[in-house]
Amino acid sequence: MTPILKQVDDKRFFEVLDLCCKKIEEKMGSKPIADWRSADYNNLNSQLGRQTKVYLSENTLKRIFGRLKTPTRYYPQKATRDALAQFIGYRDWQEFELINRFSPLETPAAKATLNVDTKAVEATSQNKFTTQRFRFYLSLAILLMVCLTIALLYYTKSEEIEPGEVKLFCENPNGEVPHTAVFKLSHKGTLSEDNQFAIDFMDEGPITPIKVNQEVVQFFKNPGVVHVRLLHHNKAIDTLTVSMQTKGWVANSGNDSLSAFPIAKLRPLPKDSLYVSTSQLDSAGLNLSKPFLIGFSNIHTSDVDGDNFSFSSYLRTEESRPGVACMQTSILILGSKGRHRVLMVKPSCAAFSEYHFSEVKAMGSSKNLNKMTYDFAKGGDVRLLVKNKKVSLFINNKLMLNSAYSQSIGKILGIKILFNGVGIAKSPQLFDLKTRVSY
Repeated sequence: MTPILKQVDDKRFFEVLDLCCKKIEEKMGSKPIADWRSADYNNLNSQLGRQTKVYLSENTLKRIFGRLKTPTRYYPQKATRDALAQFIGYRDWQEFELINRFSPLETPAAKATLNVDTKAVEATSQNKFTTQRFRFYLSLAILLMVCLTIALLYYTKSEEIEPGEVKLFCENPNGEVPHTAVFKLSHKGTLSEDNQFAIDFMDEGPITPIKVNQEVVQFFKNPGVVHVRLLHHNKAIDTLTVSMQTKGWVANSGNDSLSAFPIAKLRPLPKDSLYVSTSQLDSAGLNLSKPFLIGFSNIHTSDVDGDNFSFSSYLRTEESRPGVACMQTSILILGSKGRHRVLMVKPSCAAFSEYHFSEVKAMGSSKNLNKMTYDFAKGGDVRLLVKNKKVSLFINNKLMLNSAYSQSIGKILGIKILFNGVGIAKSPQLFDLKTRVSY
C-alpha cells in the first residue's frame, strides 16, 4: 500500500528534504550550510523571494536546514515546500519528491559496497558455472518481482473506492476567523480500517491521516476559503469547502505567505478606504524591516454567480520598499468550487505577472503578460468583468486582458485584495450581472 506522509516520523520525507537543502546549498555556492551566518540566510531569503515570491525568515530557514534545534524535526508547509523546489528548478514539491523520493540517496558506504560487488562479479564471471548460476538467480528474482507487482496491482485495485462510497464531512464548514473545524468520514456500508485516507488542507496545514471512525480537528487562522480534499492512497476522491468568514472588510498581514497577524483585531474597516498604517502593523507584531504582505478580505456566503459578475476598485501601492524590487497587487475572487486570481505588477516586472481563472492559469515567467502590467504606485481604477466564463480586465477603462475558462467556480464566497507592502483600496464593489445583487 502507498504510504501516507506523516508530519514527524516519515524518515524518507526528511531524507528528501535534506537532499533539497543540499541542492539549495550547491545553488548558493558560497560555503556549506553549517558555516552560514545571518547574511547568508538573508541572501537566500532575498533570492527565494525574487524567484518564488515566498519570503522565509532566518529562523524558519534554520529550522528547515536543521540548524535550529527543536523537539521534533520541523515540517515545512506546502507553500514553503513548493517554493524550495521551484528555487532549484522544479515545478513544485510534488514533482521534486516524485523524482527523488524513491531514488537511492547514495552514501560513501554504499559506493564502497558497490565497488566490492562489481569486482566480485567481474572475478566470478571468469568461471562459467558461476556465471550460469548468477543468471539463474537473476531470472528467478525478476520473476518474483513480476509476481509481486501483479499481486500489488490486484490488491490495490481491490481496495479502490467507488465514486460516492466515501465522502469527507465537516461538522462546521463555515465560521468566523479564526476557526476550528471538525472533519470525519461519511461512508456507505462497511469500510476496512486498513484503507488509507488523508485530508489535504492545502496551504492551511499538512496532509493529515484520518481513519474510518476518527475525527480530525484543524485550526484555520486566515480569512478566506479553502477547498479541503479527501485523499485515498494519495488520490483525491472528494472535496468540500470551508470558509473563514468576516464581518465586513478586515485586514491581516505577515512576513511570508504562511504567517498572519490580525490588524486591529480584525475589526471591520470603512469600505470607502481600506488602509492600515505602519503604526498599526507594528502594533500587530509585524517586522517592518522585512518584506511583508497585507491582505484585505471580505468573506461571507452569497448567491452571486462567480461566472457572471463585475468587480471594481481603486488601488494604489507604495513607490518602493526596502527588499522589494517589484510591488505587487492581487485580486482574488473566491468561489464555492474554485477561484479567480489576478496578480499585477509594473511593466519592468512583467515576469512576476500571473492570472488564474478557474482551471486556466498563466504566469509571466513562461508567457508574455506585458499587456496586463501597470504601475499602481500611480493609482488606478481596476475592473474585472466575468460574463458567461469569459474574462476581461480593465485598468483606467483600458482593456488589458481577455481570457476564458470552462469550469465554474460556483457562488462567490469571498473577495481578497493583496499588496506586498502598504497599499490602499478604495470603494471595492462586486455585483451579479444577471440579478444585479451586490456582494
